[in-house]
Amino acid sequence: MSSNAKNIRPAAGHEPLDAIDERLLAALVDDARISNKQLAELVGIAPSTALMRTRALSDRGIIQGFEAKLSLSAIGRSVQALIAVRLRAHDREQIDRFTSRVPKLPAVLSTFHTSGSVDYLLHIAVATTEDLRDWVLDNLATDPVVGHTETTLVFEHMPGNHGPLPDED
Repeated sequence: MSSNAKNIRPAAGHEPLDAIDERLLAALVDDARISNKQLAELVGIAPSTALMRTRALSDRGIIQGFEAKLSLSAIGRSVQALIAVRLRAHDREQIDRFTSRVPKLPAVLSTFHTSGSVDYLLHIAVATTEDLRDWVLDNLATDPVVGHTETTLVFEHMPGNHGPLPDED
């Protein structure tokens, strides 16, 4: 576990994490499928305590869920792209229309609401470059809310850290 984990400060209104919470989180980030018994042994606590504390971390909103990470190429979605989107207008109705539809489309992996020259950055995955072109045309270019898009192909995605801050060396 991170030796500087005690430096992790909770957001306003959240209880601080203690050393056991931090060890539980580190173990779950490393292997979310670990059994409760193995988790308890790894952290050095009783299985009932591990279960109770893991549930409490979920109830507090610190653990937001567990998910299967799929190989996009193995499921036929090997073409990934980042699409910068600028809306025509910045009123609540336009924003709500965009955000209620586009992030829920099956090809969309992530949606980021950003500052700067673009309003949204979409990470999508499709089967072919033709599918990418059609997806942009069908879902963005013809949407009256969208003013401009710029598509960048992703050659390789290298995920970063998904959990507590790593040790700083």
